[in-house]
Amino acid sequence: MGLSDRVIGKEYFQKIKSRINHNYQIAEFYENMFEERGEDKFLNKSKSIDLCCKFWDIDFFELLKIKDIKRVNLCHDKFCLNCQSMIAQKRQQKYAPILDEFRKSYEVFHMVVTVPNCEVDELFPLLNKMYKKFPYMLEFFKGKRKVKNVDFLQYGYGGAVRGLEVTQNQATKQFHPHFHSMVLFRKGLELESEYTNIYSFSNGVLTHKFSELEILLQKIWYLLMNDERVTAKAINELKLGYDIHLSDSKGHYHECFKYFCKGAFDVDNGGFLYNEPTFRVLYEALHSRRMIQGYGLLYNFEDLDSEVLDDYAVDEYEKMISALKDFEKPIFKTEGLDEVIESCINKCKYISKTNLRRYLEERREEILAKNLLISDCINDFFSKPVREVLGQTSMFDEEEESE
Repeated sequence: MGLSDRVIGKEYFQKIKSRINHNYQIAEFYENMFEERGEDKFLNKSKSIDLCCKFWDIDFFELLKIKDIKRVNLCHDKFCLNCQSMIAQKRQQKYAPILDEFRKSYEVFHMVVTVPNCEVDELFPLLNKMYKKFPYMLEFFKGKRKVKNVDFLQYGYGGAVRGLEVTQNQATKQFHPHFHSMVLFRKGLELESEYTNIYSFSNGVLTHKFSELEILLQKIWYLLMNDERVTAKAINELKLGYDIHLSDSKGHYHECFKYFCKGAFDVDNGGFLYNEPTFRVLYEALHSRRMIQGYGLLYNFEDLDSEVLDDYAVDEYEKMISALKDFEKPIFKTEGLDEVIESCINKCKYISKTNLRRYLEERREEILAKNLLISDCINDFFSKPVREVLGQTSMFDEEEESE
């Protein structure tokens, strides 16, 4: 696969346009809050989210019809579905190699932790309690909290990362906050699924059988969330806890990883954000709240492999740009998003260092194992020599000949 396969297509920009299509509504909500409270931060947020991704700074190689994206204005707002999508991609790039490394010593499980749906005015205190109690549940695996006759250490817990997601039932208008988590357990751990309860069924169809550990965690989570003591007696007497699904990723942990990387709202089902009363409730509930948190081995880790890939990304990017500049000097310009999409239709090729790094991420194992570069020259980018594409020598060659 040559680098020509990593050109940014118009579909990418069209998705961005679709995601920011309703940002003007969020901008209006912030402006209204500014008018009510007189706090400049709301006016700044309004301007920032309204301009998100609308302008792109590029270096334009006119002869080659190549546009190198240097910068795009992003708002980084929790309620901008486009920024949350981009941040999710960056998170995946950052944490994927760490999971690859831990996968050698641990099994990676996907755990979904839920609570019953709540009314609008209950969301804020409910999130406070969920954030407080979740680490308590993990402490059982570390041996810091104990239940008589239950050996939590047998699972070989190594660490976890949890991310918050909030959805809304459009019929009842109730919120459904829940955690998507990835948990590291000892290598070789297998959980036998043999139990059913009301959470096993969806629309009357059996979709999931629970393991003994899942049933135990459901009851512990219920007791924690209801401020009850977690004892063997309380667990045995409790018939039904709160829904928790725990499943082995079976090597597909990168897919599971996307769930807690994506931010608090599903990009495809975030329409409820554009109701102002709903937006205000969510703003207050999520303000200054960490969307993602790591625990144990995943609490404060660093990507040991990212430095290697960053070197490759920078090296490849600089080679590519250097080769382009050998043929012509780029023209700096700023384009609107619609102009970018139109340029793609007119066969202009958009590239960026970020997109190149994504390509390297996809070939991580090959790069790290073989210590090779993806390409040595710009020819790989065009799939055939640049001179053949242009049908001429570079302008710098001509200058040298004239001398």
